[in-house]
Amino acid sequence: MSSQLLTLLSLALAAVGGGSTINAQTGSNPPWFPSLMAFEHYDSGRTKLFEKAHFTGSFAGDDAVDVRISPGEYPTPYNVVYLSRDSLFVYGGAYGDKGGTGSFVARVDPQTLETVWSNQLINTVETGEWNYPGVVSALQDGFLYAIYGHRLSKLDPRDGRVVGQIELPTLAAPGDTSYNGMSGLPDGTLVAKSVYRQAGCTEQGFLAFLKCPDPTDVPNSIVVAIDPRTLEIIDQVVAPEFIGGRITATTFQNHSYVYLTGQTTVFRYTYEDRRLMLDTSWNPGSVVLPGQTGPTAVAVMNDWVAFATNATPAARAMSVIAINQADASKQFSSHPFGRSPQSWSPSAVTVDPLRNRIFVVDGLAGQIASLELHDNGLQTLWTAPQRTIEFLALIGSADRRVLVGTDVPTDQPIPGNTQDWVVWRNADNGKEIARSPLLQAVNGGTMVEPAYAGRMYFLAQSGNIIELTVRPHDPGQE
Repeated sequence: MSSQLLTLLSLALAAVGGGSTINAQTGSNPPWFPSLMAFEHYDSGRTKLFEKAHFTGSFAGDDAVDVRISPGEYPTPYNVVYLSRDSLFVYGGAYGDKGGTGSFVARVDPQTLETVWSNQLINTVETGEWNYPGVVSALQDGFLYAIYGHRLSKLDPRDGRVVGQIELPTLAAPGDTSYNGMSGLPDGTLVAKSVYRQAGCTEQGFLAFLKCPDPTDVPNSIVVAIDPRTLEIIDQVVAPEFIGGRITATTFQNHSYVYLTGQTTVFRYTYEDRRLMLDTSWNPGSVVLPGQTGPTAVAVMNDWVAFATNATPAARAMSVIAINQADASKQFSSHPFGRSPQSWSPSAVTVDPLRNRIFVVDGLAGQIASLELHDNGLQTLWTAPQRTIEFLALIGSADRRVLVGTDVPTDQPIPGNTQDWVVWRNADNGKEIARSPLLQAVNGGTMVEPAYAGRMYFLAQSGNIIELTVRPHDPGQE
């Protein structure tokens, strides 16, 4: 790491008052800032493995969960990131179908859960634009980067001030375009891709994909590579089709790759000499069976990429699929939930590269599962009843892995539920080891966010940030 970069990191840390909690020289998650969580799924490969987040309860299962609710509200929150244990940032406002009025980034004091500053980047009620979630991330330079609609903004973490902004390319009207998230390559290059709302449709949020007259009547997605220092577009290409799932990036065998999931297959782009190029040598073919719907975004697991089908509701049981990065013809598929007649898995899988394990949900089957990749295929290790369509967070060190996710009461519909539990499971065997009190519903499409000191943050549909802390049960505290 260069002395210039170390100096920038130190300045960024000092700016948010958390320098004592991070050793900038130990960052091992480029291009993201070396904190517990600087990118929505920890790394660009979207593993959702947070090794520095700890489970503070007992694996024996006799645990209690303390609950603290933020005094303020952050409308339709999507994700949080940190520069240190003392600097929490939340992105939200981008669910136009749930009351969001435009993307914002806010800094929150983790000690009090009170707002330090808040910057609403756009008011989509005033502009009439489609309001659909992007994301906020923190790069190694210590700045925050928020992508929303057809814009990318660079923010100063000290006060939320926008220090740079770029408008991104589109093949549709700018007001009908959203860049739903981004990823990054080790050299710092950001990559992102567009999604669209049908021209003339006024539906907001995710409803645009369900209720517009013909949601498929949209252009192909655009894939862009962006220099975060200058906020200039390095390269842009038109994808082979419309790409719904979020973009994934990784390096493999000294090459930089970007993965995108189409309606029936997975596409891969190389990024070399500042150019994005479709890798036609890597072609997995159709990965969707008759009766299934298209795949989720991929997660990278060592030599493999993993994902599930049925990102939208389907009448055929889902498949979990692993494809080799070196040879796309080398594929394994499994059906961990048998012949379930209803299936929906909108959230990308979670992976543990150390053990070649994949964790997956099916909201309509009402189960979650753990699978292990072997030389001869995928083996289901365990399944458990749990009704969720949200991302699963995997926390803890190698010998204390814990899987954390929401659970909808059986008497409530998915979607449309009004309440959720949060459940902690031993990742090795699926045993439930902690469960929160019944909470208000989580904001859909999110994850129970890992935090410092064993805390987890539940982003409620109401806009509250709910802090959850597991501790061994003590009858004297009841």
